[in-house]
Amino acid sequence: MLRIGVISEFGTEEWLGWCRVHFDEDGVVSAWLPLPSTATKTAKVWHPVEVGSQVACLMDDECEQGVVAAALWSDTDMPPDWASEKTVGVRFADGAKLYYDSDGHKLLFDAPNTEIEINCTKLKITGDIEHTGDMDVTGSIVASEEVTAGIMKITLTGHKHPTPSGVSGVPTP
Repeated sequence: MLRIGVISEFGTEEWLGWCRVHFDEDGVVSAWLPLPSTATKTAKVWHPVEVGSQVACLMDDECEQGVVAAALWSDTDMPPDWASEKTVGVRFADGAKLYYDSDGHKLLFDAPNTEIEINCTKLKITGDIEHTGDMDVTGSIVASEEVTAGIMKITLTGHKHPTPSGVSGVPTP
């Protein structure tokens, strides 16, 4: 049987991935029910459904066993402002959001107060990069073409420091 309720408790430790649901029509709180996921074997997707979320549950006839089938939108819990039939994404509790808009061909990760860490063997980017802010680099930077800097377009190969007057030859350390 299909029942609509609200998550009243989220499991921890051995009950992580499970929740209890309060059903308003009879004031009953369920036993521990497993939460839905799109992958749970070798590939795992973890996206917890929060306490207070409205959910649809499939329950047995005695409402003793069941499963949370889905989280539901409601009048008080609406989709995010960027949601449409052409977007896929997630908005996190702190306001950070990651979504793709297939109409605009744009992938957006908006997390201004978040530190982002990428750990991989090699990161390849094809296309132009626009960067604002400071950059710390450990290791070398290799360029296959001329590198220019600043508004004056100073090049690495063309930029020469003048020799101070009265000094000749190669400086000694």
